[in-house]
Amino acid sequence: MNPITKSYSVRDLQRNYRTVLDDAKNSHDAILLINNSVPEAVVLNIETYNALVQDGYPVDEVFALKQVREAQRSYQKGKAKVLKNWDDLDT
Repeated sequence: MNPITKSYSVRDLQRNYRTVLDDAKNSHDAILLINNSVPEAVVLNIETYNALVQDGYPVDEVFALKQVREAQRSYQKGKAKVLKNWDDLDT
């Protein structure tokens, strides 16, 4: 999916909802809805939506913070390896 490139006003959605929905259905890109020059919502086709919600790597703040705490404990115990470049990961 590309960054949002197409947009409609909320008024366009109210008056021409079929055009906006057809555009979303035929595209795998998000459609931005704007109200008074402010982004308000995004319209996606169902396939794109399902791909996003079924992502195997969802953003989970609790899990991420737990991983950071675990990494800090490992570092404090001297178990962490200092990497100077990406090639150090292989050694």
